[in-house]
Amino acid sequence: MSGGPYPWSMYRGLWSPLPAAPKGAYLKGKIVIITGATSGVGLEATKQMAKASPEQLILAVRNLEAGAKILASIKKSEPKLNGKVMYLDLADLNSIKTFAEETKTLKRVDLLVNNAGVNPNFDDAPYKATNDGYERTFQVNVLAPFLTTILLLPLLKQSSSPQVIFSGSDTHFVAPSEPVQKPIEQGRSIIEAYNDASIYNNGKRYFESKLLLQMITRSMIKQIPSINTINVNPGLAMTNLGRDFNFSVSFKTVYEVVWFLLNARSAGKAARNLTSAAAWGGGSQDYWSECGPAASENMYLYSAKGLKATQLFYEEMVKEVNKISPGCTNNLI
Repeated sequence: MSGGPYPWSMYRGLWSPLPAAPKGAYLKGKIVIITGATSGVGLEATKQMAKASPEQLILAVRNLEAGAKILASIKKSEPKLNGKVMYLDLADLNSIKTFAEETKTLKRVDLLVNNAGVNPNFDDAPYKATNDGYERTFQVNVLAPFLTTILLLPLLKQSSSPQVIFSGSDTHFVAPSEPVQKPIEQGRSIIEAYNDASIYNNGKRYFESKLLLQMITRSMIKQIPSINTINVNPGLAMTNLGRDFNFSVSFKTVYEVVWFLLNARSAGKAARNLTSAAAWGGGSQDYWSECGPAASENMYLYSAKGLKATQLFYEEMVKEVNKISPGCTNNLI
């Protein structure tokens, strides 16, 4: 829960004991898909969910060989697990569409955990675009999870209690609102502005992507009430999310590494935030932190401008995914 203005609430959360991972067969009879299941928080969440007796646990990963090894390792301790590894690369929209086609063999999807993501670094770095033409962090952290969710909606709607989890971040508290608000005031598309290399700010892009994901979550809760949607903050964790960071030997680098080692929680503890949300039976939550419902500290989201921007961005995203996969938004009806 929030413990005062950021970053103090972050420190309080990181240094407060988390509840143990949920126990029991809370996923019994459920078909579960988790993205980014081969490393970090996603891997640890996969291990925890494997113990919860899912009907089927699907690891949606970029590296099939790594996914197969992980599944084989998990089955040593959970021999009854019905697991499957499927290819999914969020930096490739065709991969997402192919994945959605391949999942049509499933009876339904009860839980979709949109965990995979990327952090482009908090320092200056050049703009990077995917082959699809979108800024990479925007595509992987925002567009791709939303597209995946929309394409899987028909299967989610076959579930008696469908749930979608997004891996968010408390860093959305400090994301600047200007990249969202300025395009609106200019009569410009928010998506277009986020994919404009001339105004790209690499150091803030991760924060911004998590703010946009918050906006998507809040809109989905209103627009698709039949789906229980939760945006989960795993917290600062020791993972390979910073694999794109470029470290140089300097006092600043040493300070940052020491600070990280002193404050980051283990991936296993961070994963408890995801699995506690998966076990939650209380409905949608626009923000989840320290293993329970929490309040966002981003005041822009509660303002009149922020509420309007949230609505406009969602409308833009619906149109965007329909351009990518014509007709997919019919699932919203």
